[in-house]
Amino acid sequence: MENSGRRTFIKTTALVGGGLMIGNPFNITANPLKVADKVNIAVVGCGGRGRGVIFSNIPKIPSANLVAVCDIVESRRERSKDRFNKQYNTKVKAYEDFYDMLEKEELDAIVLTTPDFWHMQHAVDALNAGLHVYCEKAMSNNIKDAKKMAQAMKKTGKLLQIGRQRRSNDRYRFTHQILLEQEKMFGRLTHAIGQWNRSEIWTQQPNKLDRLDLKKLERYGFKTADEVYNWRNYKALGGGVVSDLGSHQIDIFNWFFGAFPHTVYASGNNSYFGLEQADTMATILEYDTPKGPAIGIYENISNSRAVGVYERFIGDDGAFIISEGKDNKIYRESKVAAENWKKYIDKGYISNLADMEQYKAKESGDSGIKETAPQISYDIKDMNDMDKVYNLAAHTAHLYNFVESVRGEETLNYDAEESYKSEVCIYKIHEAINKGGQRIKINPKEYNI
Repeated sequence: MENSGRRTFIKTTALVGGGLMIGNPFNITANPLKVADKVNIAVVGCGGRGRGVIFSNIPKIPSANLVAVCDIVESRRERSKDRFNKQYNTKVKAYEDFYDMLEKEELDAIVLTTPDFWHMQHAVDALNAGLHVYCEKAMSNNIKDAKKMAQAMKKTGKLLQIGRQRRSNDRYRFTHQILLEQEKMFGRLTHAIGQWNRSEIWTQQPNKLDRLDLKKLERYGFKTADEVYNWRNYKALGGGVVSDLGSHQIDIFNWFFGAFPHTVYASGNNSYFGLEQADTMATILEYDTPKGPAIGIYENISNSRAVGVYERFIGDDGAFIISEGKDNKIYRESKVAAENWKKYIDKGYISNLADMEQYKAKESGDSGIKETAPQISYDIKDMNDMDKVYNLAAHTAHLYNFVESVRGEETLNYDAEESYKSEVCIYKIHEAINKGGQRIKINPKEYNI
């Protein structure tokens, strides 16, 4: 679909840099296409995540039509283009320059899988040029630029989805929509605990086929080859483990609590790998939720993956562990009668995994401390009563939701305004770490766009 004035705008933007333009009133379900149309998409960034979008996500979305790929590294973009064209008998084009691509291609949307420090400029310029944008997290490597992105979405009326894919994960959506919001089966949530543990910082080695021209790459903000491949570890380019990993899980704290923290404490260090960004960190977040005060505790370590990745929520009547992996289970507090949860079994929401009768209080060594009976455990059975079940891998489901929202068939699961609020508390955590573990208060007005 041709957007009036797009070519003129892009030429101007490429020369002088794009500011925010006053556009249409904000409409999160903007629909520039007919229902039968496919969405013409370009993927910007052909690194690891970009290749995932190109080869693992887009081919599984019938309404998505890949038109072009863009990357400043010639071999990456050419390999992606050639492989996709060969696999799917298409004529995808490859570009080095983002603005050249926008001028020459008739696009409806772009997917940004570039380093964090490039997200704002490309997203804002694309929105102002009349395109919808899917942008991988984090929104930016600083909060000011993240706000500019959310403001551009509101002013242009175009869609901007941020790639925290748990928001489109069926299990997370079912837990939030049915178990928490509809059934309120856990009572008042008082605690959230999350960890993302791994045995090393993920780094890439330069590919010999890439033949990097550092003089050219300096124009795009890179000083060394390592910055091109491992930009997450540099404070000027990315956000390290806090933004890359922690932001996924802390966003779930905010979502399930229905609130955002008013205070954060955080400490971190780079004792294992000596990088600019912390490789080990811990934070405490204080909330005032609609049901009362709550606390979130989050940790990331980079020397052991033994405990894995999970979020745990504790409430008055029950608790649950949730993850994108296998660590998922629901627990009923012993004070809650079994018949009170039978209705959830009857509705097909959960299945009983244990029988409370088999457990008895027992002595723990000779200390005289008694171990109480374990909570009875359940698992999610079916996604009954959901408004939508994707039955797709979370990354694919999240992009599918974006594409169908562009077509007017769905609304975004996670727009930039919602994401910005989580970005605020993430960058307060950065601030606390950089100040040696200070307690940081967050003014509620800081969450406003």
